[in-house]
Amino acid sequence: MRRKFAGALLAATLACAGASAQSRAPGWHQLGQAEQAILSPLAADWDSFDAERRRKWLDLAARYPSMTVEEQSRMRARMSYWGSLTPQERIEARERYKRLQAMPADQRETLRRQWEAYEGLSPEERSRLGAAQRPGTKAPGAAAAAPVRK
Repeated sequence: MRRKFAGALLAATLACAGASAQSRAPGWHQLGQAEQAILSPLAADWDSFDAERRRKWLDLAARYPSMTVEEQSRMRARMSYWGSLTPQERIEARERYKRLQAMPADQRETLRRQWEAYEGLSPEERSRLGAAQRPGTKAPGAAAAAPVRK
C-alpha cells in the first residue's frame, strides 16, 4: 500500500513538473519584443516546438546580446536555415547531430577539419565536388568519391 501511494505521489509530482515546464515555455505571442526580434526566423514554427525546444531557443536568445557581431550573424543564419528545413529534414539533422556527438573526439576533429577545407573551396569547386558525389553523375575531371565507412 505504501509503495502504491509513493508511486502515485511520484507520478503526480512528475505530471505537475511537466505542466510547470510547459508553462515556462511561452507561445510566440507571449515572448517579449527583443526575444521575437532575435528569434524571428523561427516565428512561423515557434508554436509547434515542444517546451524543451522553446527553452533551448530562449536560452540562445538570452545569450544573443553578449555575442560578438560575427556570432550573432552566424546564429541568425543558422536560425534562418533551420526555419527553411522541412520537419523531416529537421529530424534527419537532429539524428546527424546525435551521431556526431557520439563519435570519438578525434573523429569529430577530423570531420571538422574536412568541413573547414570544404568551406574554403570556391563555389565552382564545391559544385564540382557535389556533382561527383551524386550517384550516377560524375563531373569531368572529378576524382571518384571514397566509399563511406559505416
